[in-house]
Amino acid sequence: MPTPTPTPAPTADPTPENTATPTPEPIDLVALAALVRPSVVKVSTDTAVGSGVIVEVDDSGKAVVVTNFHVIEDDPGNVRVLSEDGGSYDATLLGSDGSKDLAALSVCCSESFQAVELSETRPAQGADVFTMGYPLDSDSAVMTRGIVSSVNFEASLDRWEVQTDASLNVGNSGGALFTADGDVVGITAFVIPESGTGVPVEGVGFAIGSETVLAVLPTLKAGVRVDDPGAGRDTVTDTPGPFGPVEGYLRHDEDEFIEEHGAGLLRGDFVVAAEFHNPYPAVISGWDYGFLFRDAGQNNYHAVIVENISGMWFHYLRDGADEARLVGSGQASGLWLGSEGVNDLRLAALGDQGWLFLNGRAIGTLDLSGGAAEGNISVITGFHDGNEVTGRSTRFREFSVHEPQSIGNRSGVLDHTEDGFIERSLAAGSPSDFIAVATFTNPNAGSAGWWDYGFTFRGSGPDSYHGVYVGSNREWNHFLRGGGSGTASGRSGRVLNLNTREDAQNTLMLVVVGEAGLLYVNGEQVSALDLREGAAHGSVGIGSGFFEGGRLPGQQTYYSDFRVWSLDRAEP
Repeated sequence: MPTPTPTPAPTADPTPENTATPTPEPIDLVALAALVRPSVVKVSTDTAVGSGVIVEVDDSGKAVVVTNFHVIEDDPGNVRVLSEDGGSYDATLLGSDGSKDLAALSVCCSESFQAVELSETRPAQGADVFTMGYPLDSDSAVMTRGIVSSVNFEASLDRWEVQTDASLNVGNSGGALFTADGDVVGITAFVIPESGTGVPVEGVGFAIGSETVLAVLPTLKAGVRVDDPGAGRDTVTDTPGPFGPVEGYLRHDEDEFIEEHGAGLLRGDFVVAAEFHNPYPAVISGWDYGFLFRDAGQNNYHAVIVENISGMWFHYLRDGADEARLVGSGQASGLWLGSEGVNDLRLAALGDQGWLFLNGRAIGTLDLSGGAAEGNISVITGFHDGNEVTGRSTRFREFSVHEPQSIGNRSGVLDHTEDGFIERSLAAGSPSDFIAVATFTNPNAGSAGWWDYGFTFRGSGPDSYHGVYVGSNREWNHFLRGGGSGTASGRSGRVLNLNTREDAQNTLMLVVVGEAGLLYVNGEQVSALDLREGAAHGSVGIGSGFFEGGRLPGQQTYYSDFRVWSLDRAEP
């Protein structure tokens, strides 16, 4: 008989294992608060109230407290600390760093002092964090909760910043931002109450990262004080010679005063220059920076600033009045607005006129006829209300001041010849930046024959120079001659205020700084010149016969008061 095929037994379905994601342990907020609270103290002076964090305690009960510099800067010799158990102690300032907005205090002594751990790692975006401090002058520590919104390195201040949406208020400055493990990841520093366009915002607070605190702490404990160089007003002395270059920070605060750092000079005619670093992007808030000059005290000064929100420059004069009045403004063309943007500002003042340059471009002419004839010169920020964020700083570099040097003052005559060459008279020196002025007398009426006159400058040889001139056809022309007979075509335009009558006089002024030039005729600006090509410096002169055939042989062009001021900084 055949063997029957066995019927296979059915395979049982496997029983699935329980793979549910484990529920994270809830944070014990009560235990966390109890852990951190003894390490957070109230810090106060007669003019300010904030918070602090105990980061070290020695065997004698002496504590090192870290807080924000802006909490104690106005009265560093009169600091009090209130501990969690109600004890009140005098504190001594060990060291401070105004640019990073950090200070270290020594407080003695109590057995109740407890140090908290400063984290050596940055928190992850989205991580739970908590704050503890003494907001609104409270008598007990207040704890709030949030997340890490972002972690960024603020290059202009050389520090790490942790952004959080945890609630922060006035008085939280200097307090702790910590994790669920009780590790401090930042020292709370400032909040952004509104956007750069004035829209109120919530949950935008910042702490100085613990990585930065740990890096600076040894210096602070050693007693080094790198305070804000712009704090307070400098003693003004009539110091001869140039000033700078220097660098530093203009720290933002809530005192509603202009933040400034002065050169300590008395100057009326000068050239001031500085490189400014944008303190933050426009989405955070508005900012402005620039120069205060001819500052004679007693609310008597000129101020020129550029501003990010409007994209404009502003010139103010305060002549003893309660408020400064606007006397000039315009577009700040070429202003870099990014958070890491750097802008080079330069201002030249000579008599009743001034010129403002931004990143090598001329952007404004200033009327300096009002106010004091001379005074101190400062870099400034926060001139307009609302253009500061407490805890941030505006960095400046290459801040320098020097006086224009006169290198020529003469009168004479330019003979008209038929040799085909421009008749020129050169001043001494070979400046890069300068102001040149001359008054010319027309040799004949414009209707009787062609004439022209003007300036040559940055001449590196007899056939290599820039030239700019006006002609009897009421036009100006700018050209670059590059050697030999080669002449690059330039720009030209109308000069409506040029007097073309016989024996009439016209005064020309040329201002040259960097890659920009400005031509004035009889006190009115008629052109802006592009000087990116050609030599960077060279001789300056006046001339006639720029246009071939542009003179009547036998005639003469008289000139007077040909003066040149070099704006270059003299070598020490």
